[in-house]
Amino acid sequence: MRVNLEARAAAAEQRKAQTRERLIEAAIAVIGEKGPDACSIEDFVAAAGVSRGTFYNYFPTAESLLQAVRVKIVAALTAVLDKRLPRTMPACERLATRLHSYLAAVTHDAAWSWMMLRLDGSRLERAPALEANLDEMYRAGVAQGRFRDMDPAAVRTLVFGVSRMLQRDMLMGLSSPDHGVQVVALLLSACGLPFHEALEVSRRGAVLAAEIQAAVGTR
Repeated sequence: MRVNLEARAAAAEQRKAQTRERLIEAAIAVIGEKGPDACSIEDFVAAAGVSRGTFYNYFPTAESLLQAVRVKIVAALTAVLDKRLPRTMPACERLATRLHSYLAAVTHDAAWSWMMLRLDGSRLERAPALEANLDEMYRAGVAQGRFRDMDPAAVRTLVFGVSRMLQRDMLMGLSSPDHGVQVVALLLSACGLPFHEALEVSRRGAVLAAEIQAAVGTR
């Protein structure tokens, strides 16, 4: 009997992918129940129904699993926003709506948000999808004559740094919804929009983000 090595290898890869996905989904469930700081590898393997040795075949540390969770959640939200915010939409409007959508996710799921903050402050790689989206919107805004031409790395530092602090303040109950509108407007203004216009764009972005949240949720 001839053995189809390619089929066997494909089946093995599929099983590996399924096990990795099972660990990620288990981590999401455990984090939702316990919060990110109270979880251990034992919690993750128990929820996934695998051994500790199997865990290490896929993730060298608990932090690396949390990073995979982060990438999965960000990718899901990014896909939703890509579908609902066409590139024909002015870049400043897209940026405002995306920022408010991530802030809406904060109020929807505090455990997820604290985990994201923890990972943002770690030495793990930042989410490539977020950086790519910001770079694309910023370049489009420059091309449209709405944003001033600055170093994209500086723009990333500004936007992600301010967003992270705003997210923290929201989680700690130190800011109001209007505070978020003002902060996003300041970011748009720093990129080049006149503040009075940036404020209106931020308000529209907040409304649209709330509509997207109500329609599809954050996950």
